[in-house]
Amino acid sequence: MYVQRSDFVRPITVAITFTLFGETLIFLIWGVLLFPGGNLWHKAIWTGTCGIAMGATIGGLVNVLVVGRLAGKKAAICSGAVYVAVLALCTLLCYRLDLALGSHFGAQEAPLLFLLGGLLPAFVSGVFYAWLLFSEEGGRLLSRFGY
Repeated sequence: MYVQRSDFVRPITVAITFTLFGETLIFLIWGVLLFPGGNLWHKAIWTGTCGIAMGATIGGLVNVLVVGRLAGKKAAICSGAVYVAVLALCTLLCYRLDLALGSHFGAQEAPLLFLLGGLLPAFVSGVFYAWLLFSEEGGRLLSRFGY
């Protein structure tokens, strides 16, 4: 299986784009609207750092486990599973951190909502991520957007 440079760049750039977008929504909804207390600058740094770290981790793992090894549905399923697993673990980690650091995003006040707010989008975006990377239609869409 011939692998091009773009085959390795795409999983990372798409994952970072997705996770930064998701973290921005979490920051605005949970950190600003629902739980406005605390330092907004600290919240912004937390969400930005998490977004980049999660995306880089997902992309790196997909590169190691999937790119050049699997194709088609197998590649999509594996990459989607990696995406969801990383986001689920990060949601649990952030939940524990939020509890320990004084509930910047509502883990103490609304624990179930906090967890669902991280886990449900992980599943939806994980399916979309896998489709973009490992389907012909998704690949064409990414190409149109310069990925």
